[in-house]
Amino acid sequence: MQKNENTLCFSGHRSERLPKNSENLENLKLRIGEEVDKAIKEGTDTFYFGACYGFDLLCAEIVLMRKRVVHISEPKVIKLIAVVPYEEQPKNWNEENREIYFTTLAQCDEVITLNAKYHQGCFHQRNRYMVDNSSKMICYYDGSKGGTAYTVKYAEKNKVQIINLYES
Repeated sequence: MQKNENTLCFSGHRSERLPKNSENLENLKLRIGEEVDKAIKEGTDTFYFGACYGFDLLCAEIVLMRKRVVHISEPKVIKLIAVVPYEEQPKNWNEENREIYFTTLAQCDEVITLNAKYHQGCFHQRNRYMVDNSSKMICYYDGSKGGTAYTVKYAEKNKVQIINLYES
């Protein structure tokens, strides 16, 4: 598959594994913003996110803020694309996460839903789709097992540039 040099994806843990302390969470948001700004400056115009609560929706929120900022001297059109593993993904989430999810998806340039129903492997399918269509990845990966580990390893294998914002 031909990678788009101007495309970046996000991968990271759910809310439970993000910084608990509000100052550390704010610092993470600032770092995401700095990396998104740097990517845009370097020509990135398309951002994929996996549409899950936690790091994904945090990154999407920051990209949406950047879309609202108009640079008169150098206008840039950036796209935010949600890659949803299956239609009912947010069904069992708490109300706050569901609300953020639907509000965010309504503001995306495109929503790609890969499956109608859940099936084993659909999250990995989503992660591969994002990596296969990106040349860069911003992640929050603490070294533990799970979907983020799978995605980071897949990105490494596929020579995607990885920026990990996790600090132990």
